[in-house]
Amino acid sequence: MTRHVAPLALVCLLLAACSAAGPSPTPSPQPSPSPAPATGFYLRAYYTQALPPRHTFNWLPMLTVADGVLLDGNVAIDMIFPGPLTILPIARPITNDGIAALVAEAQRLGLLTDKTDYTGGQPMPGAQLAHIQLIVDGVTYDLTGSADATIVCVRAPCEAAPGTPEAFAAFWQELSMAGTWLGSELGPIQEFVPDRVALLLTAPTDQGMPNQPVEWPFDTVIAEAGVEFAGEEGARCVTLTGDALGAIWPALRDGNQLTVFVDDAGTEATPIVRVLVPGDESPCPDAE
Repeated sequence: MTRHVAPLALVCLLLAACSAAGPSPTPSPQPSPSPAPATGFYLRAYYTQALPPRHTFNWLPMLTVADGVLLDGNVAIDMIFPGPLTILPIARPITNDGIAALVAEAQRLGLLTDKTDYTGGQPMPGAQLAHIQLIVDGVTYDLTGSADATIVCVRAPCEAAPGTPEAFAAFWQELSMAGTWLGSELGPIQEFVPDRVALLLTAPTDQGMPNQPVEWPFDTVIAEAGVEFAGEEGARCVTLTGDALGAIWPALRDGNQLTVFVDDAGTEATPIVRVLVPGDESPCPDAE
C-alpha cells in the first residue's frame, strides 16, 4: 500500500497530538459541524435513542434534502458477514417542484408552526425518537415525534388531523417513501462522496474470522489521534475533512467489518464510520 504522508500542519489540525518534538501548536480535531443553511430549504429526518454512543455512532439520517439533492439513508444492506465498513446514502437530484411539494405537505399537516413536540406524551424510557429539522424561507422548525407510527399509510398523501402526533407520523411515513412519492421530481441516482466523515477507533474484537489489516495512513499514531470518546476506554474519535479524508477514504470506502487499521507502533484499531451529511454534526466531542 502506498503510504500517504500529509503535510505536518494539516495532520496536526485533523489528528490530535503530533510528536512532542515537533514545533506544531496544540493539535485538535476539526469537528466541522457544517450547520444547515440559514436561508433556503433544508430538511433532515433522523432517529435518536438512549443507547451507548458506540451503538448509534454510524446511524445515517433517514432522509436529508440540501443544496438540491435528496440523500436517502434507507439503504438496503445484504445480511452477509462481513458487511461493508461504510454505509453511504442514496443521492438523487430533486427539482424545485419536489421541494415545493415537501413544503406544501408539511404545511397541509400543520407542522410549520411554533409547536415542536409531537410525541403525544412522555415517551417510554429508551424509546426511539424521530426528529425532523426543516428550514423554510429562513425559518427553522425542529420537530420531535414518536418513531412508532400511529397510522397506516402505504401511499402519499397520508391523512391525519393537522398539528397532531398523527400528522407528524404521517409526514414521517411520507418521507420514508420519498423515492416513490416524489417520483419524477427526483433525478437518477448519483454517487455520494462525503466531504466530512467521523471515525471511531476502538480495540479490535474476535469476530470469528481473521481481521484484515490496513495501514494507518497518518504519521500521528492511533493512540493519539483525535480525542477521547466517552464510554469507550481507549477509543479515539476523529472528524476528517479535506486532504486527511482523501488519504483514508479509499480504505473506508472499500473496507468491511473485518478491517483494522495498523499504525507504525503496531497498534491495531477497529474503525466505525459515520458519513456526515449536510447539517449533520459530528459525534466526536470537541477538543478541550
